[in-house]
Amino acid sequence: MDHRLKVSSIILLLLLPGLDGVRARERHRVIFYNVENLFDTRDDPDTLDDEFTPMGSRHWTRERYSIKIKQLSTVITAAGGDSLPLFVGLAEVENRRVLLDLVERTALSDGDYGVLHVDSPDPRGIDVALLYRKKYFQVLDLEALPVHLDKDGNTRDILYCRGVLQLTDTLHLFVCHFPSRIDGRIYSDWKRERAARVIREAVDAIQQANEDAAIIIMGDLNGAANTWEQRVMRARFPGKRLSPSTLYYLTGRSRLAAIGSYRYRGQWETIDHLIVSGVLLNGDYAWQTEPRARIFVKDFMLEEDKTHYGNKPFPTYRGPVYLGGFSDHLPVYLDLSNDHAPGEGGESFPPVSPSPRGV
Repeated sequence: MDHRLKVSSIILLLLLPGLDGVRARERHRVIFYNVENLFDTRDDPDTLDDEFTPMGSRHWTRERYSIKIKQLSTVITAAGGDSLPLFVGLAEVENRRVLLDLVERTALSDGDYGVLHVDSPDPRGIDVALLYRKKYFQVLDLEALPVHLDKDGNTRDILYCRGVLQLTDTLHLFVCHFPSRIDGRIYSDWKRERAARVIREAVDAIQQANEDAAIIIMGDLNGAANTWEQRVMRARFPGKRLSPSTLYYLTGRSRLAAIGSYRYRGQWETIDHLIVSGVLLNGDYAWQTEPRARIFVKDFMLEEDKTHYGNKPFPTYRGPVYLGGFSDHLPVYLDLSNDHAPGEGGESFPPVSPSPRGV
């Protein structure tokens, strides 16, 4: 065979779809992390952030802020595994400035992260955000979806992003932080239902255009998976049969679980969640994930629970007392893979009962 023809044939084979060499086998990690009050030290006159200033009740100094940034970077870097994570969804961040400090002034700078953030009307000034590696993901659309609470005002917006992964695969991402249970669950369920409905309506609009859209929803839902106020999202737990358009919880917790993403009064709960559309589980999309997400936890992220037996997340503050820890939540994560091989590491969520009890 002519040498030039042989070389041309090899190049053609490499370019043909479906053959080895077209797309290298890759794995990308997607993390969600409630970082517990990532405030800068400046007083914002439009929000209730006074306590997180040098003269405020928490004596939030530049030194403490710098420690917080480095602590979070340590967790996110470690949670990435072999490489820095592709996406990092964050809750309880004050503004774009703290996000830029996080990705530019720490070890995360090696990831060349883009920052997606929109100031929301939360009274305290805490928002959600999404970090993404610009090398792998191109943003097409960004939108803040408001959650109106009638006479109670607004809460944190839901961040929505549409983009292209590896220049070929469209991906839809939502980052959310549902209203808290501080007023008691009975009196606040409707607020979380309102937030869940905003997500469901947005998903319906996406799926009207493309029933097989790849969707990832991540966030602190302030409740266990599949509580009644979340059911308006029509998400369920994965079973043997997977519909491409159905939303599936990858996070759940049985009553026998040894760990969750948050510990309250000695009880582990999973209130931080990852939810995906079925095409990311059934093999119909270029990128796939496992039917269970994982919790990232290392000993350095925990402290002894002196009131109740066991350990709990090591926070920055306990009440007004500064501890210098990381966060009162643990990150949850999934792996996107184009070779459909199972992931490794982390604490896997145990099987959940068919009708899990809400917390």
